[in-house]
Amino acid sequence: MTAIANTKSVAVGNADTTPRIFNPAHLTANYVRQAVGTVEVSANDAANSVYRFARLRSSDRISSIAEAHDALGASAATNIGLYRTQADGGAVVNATLFASGLSLVAASSVKTGVTFQNLDVIKAEKRLWELIGGLNADPLVDYDLCYTVTNTGATGAGTLTCWVDYVSGN
Repeated sequence: MTAIANTKSVAVGNADTTPRIFNPAHLTANYVRQAVGTVEVSANDAANSVYRFARLRSSDRISSIAEAHDALGASAATNIGLYRTQADGGAVVNATLFASGLSLVAASSVKTGVTFQNLDVIKAEKRLWELIGGLNADPLVDYDLCYTVTNTGATGAGTLTCWVDYVSGN
């Protein structure tokens, strides 16, 4: 026998409690912001080349990541993840957090969403620091959303653009 469900998200559940629990800014009552970046890819870019597209705060929640690109080579592929900023050492945090092995072989002139290629949709309410794992609290730092080339000699010259819609957790 099936049952009719009345299931609430965290934000609605908080709003329905008595006394009311106020929701954090990253879940409700905040504006979606957008960062967009375009890079020119060189045919000489080697594996592990990093393209930095957007600066995000550790408290931000990603709503969507989309990309469009020229045809960039016979086997061109990238990962999408987070790195520390150059001023903070530039080290990789999680190079495949959002996507891995994303093909850039055929041109894509239409924005294609890639947000949940590697993330389970259950994590849609999580802030960046919560997605990274291993952190007990927000480190209050900036990260760069980056594409990392996954194979040597696989890129051709062309344009790669990334759009990131996010909600500030501040």
